[in-house]
Amino acid sequence: MKYKTLPHISPLRYPGGKACLTDFIDDLVYLNDLQGCPYFEPYAGGAGAALGLLMSGAVSEVFLNDADIRIYSFWQALLSESEQFIDNIQQVHLTMEEWARQREISKNPNIHDLFEVGFSTFYMNRCNRSGILSGGPIGGYQQDGKWRIDVRFNRDNLSARIEALGRLRNSIHISNLDAIDFLKTTLPRGRGRDKVFVYLDPPYVVKARKLYLNVYEAKNHADLAKYMTSQKTLPWMMSYDDCDLIRNLYSKTCTVQKLPIRYSLQIKRSAEELLITPSTIDLPVALRAHEKEYSARQVSNGGTYGN
Repeated sequence: MKYKTLPHISPLRYPGGKACLTDFIDDLVYLNDLQGCPYFEPYAGGAGAALGLLMSGAVSEVFLNDADIRIYSFWQALLSESEQFIDNIQQVHLTMEEWARQREISKNPNIHDLFEVGFSTFYMNRCNRSGILSGGPIGGYQQDGKWRIDVRFNRDNLSARIEALGRLRNSIHISNLDAIDFLKTTLPRGRGRDKVFVYLDPPYVVKARKLYLNVYEAKNHADLAKYMTSQKTLPWMMSYDDCDLIRNLYSKTCTVQKLPIRYSLQIKRSAEELLITPSTIDLPVALRAHEKEYSARQVSNGGTYGN
């Protein structure tokens, strides 16, 4: 049975977020006879695709991991204390004074409890430009821009998302590990390994320091490539920014294609990223994203999903 994926449910805004790939991953899962399988995401971030697939029933449960303690704290706080999280959403002040207080918590996560860190992550994500935790507030520090810090903070809509996810807490598993350690310790061993699906969206190679607390160097990218390309039966898909380093790491052993992605850093624009899969995975002949369908001109090494 083919499942209909649902609108975006993640409460987080994420630069380069891949919720737009939910339909494509759904097609991939269906095409490879993996409907209802467990789903693993070692770089969870906003987890937009994972949550859409879970809510539609395309996957049975999701295992989310993020090495950033702030993102991990957000998911743990949301799932373990949903009601308190919603109360905070309804009552928190949307002012520069409160923004400054939340920023201090976000900058010093080790001296605050998990719930405080988790909520501050959410607050900064909703109130900062493009959702970047280390970024400045929407509207500027003087709040004299076109928009104010409350423009992305719809209390009722966000509360409804938290409530919906809280009901799914038994199907959402959270961890705070290095990505490779997460895969080694969480994926099933032996024959069950070919009945799961893994989606990886590693840190960008370009502009990484502007976006992430845990930045990857060339060796980290190479270590990940070595681990993933050594998997013989594991169904997986990866998205990366398009650069020579990544092409060189994967093009000899995997299917590498260009992928159109619309993302927001300062302004919304379209950029090409890479879609990487093992040769054992069957790919759809078209990519569904952004409510559009992109035809595959060539489904093989070096192919492109495009208009």
